[in-house]
Amino acid sequence: MDYRKYQCNLWERLGCVVAGIILTAAISWLFYRSWYGMVLVIPVNYLIVSYYKKKKKDERAKKLMIEFRDAIQSVAAALLAGYSIENAWKEAEREVMGLYGKEAMITQELIRMNTEIKLNRNVEEILHDLATRSGVEEIESFAEIFGFAKRSGGDFAGIIRTTAMRISAKIEVEREVDTVIAGKKLEGKIMSVMPFLILTYLNLASKEFIDPLYGNLSGVFVMSAALLIFAGATAINRRISDIKV
Repeated sequence: MDYRKYQCNLWERLGCVVAGIILTAAISWLFYRSWYGMVLVIPVNYLIVSYYKKKKKDERAKKLMIEFRDAIQSVAAALLAGYSIENAWKEAEREVMGLYGKEAMITQELIRMNTEIKLNRNVEEILHDLATRSGVEEIESFAEIFGFAKRSGGDFAGIIRTTAMRISAKIEVEREVDTVIAGKKLEGKIMSVMPFLILTYLNLASKEFIDPLYGNLSGVFVMSAALLIFAGATAINRRISDIKV
């Protein structure tokens, strides 16, 4: 599996399409009072699908990083118990399967890894392949250090423990950051829906107040400009709150 790409299943695609249609219909009515605004359904759907794929890919990468940390901790423990480096990965497979189940990403990767080890493929080559497909910086760094240590006869157990500690530290920092900015993210989500709520209120309670903005070319320009400013502000807000550690 290439973890750098996320493929939506049928239900996810249908969900994104429905969300895009609903959002486009809201934009058409609130900003233009015309179904001609439904021509935006294609770009809106594209943006929703792109955002959803990125979100799911990032979530999967974080989950893979946590599972990989637990796997290499098992490898380090097996090495200290006297296992060879090849057998240590087999022992890690057994422990990870008990921890996460057979369908977990890291379990499947370890099953694949141990199968290829039996076919006399080098461990560092297998790790390098996983690192490339994962797109996770910590796994890529570990694969490079592991390959260098294997060629030069380094302390595998020490290297693996150090890597696991660094991954754990990063996970903890990310959790602390998420806790600190959780309130700001909520504020951003509220601000994202406020223009729709305000326009809905004005259309229902003070329709004559905003009637001049509809049904004429100047009104289309004004509302289009407002929509673009709103979309840009939403994008900036998401980028600011998406802090990478």
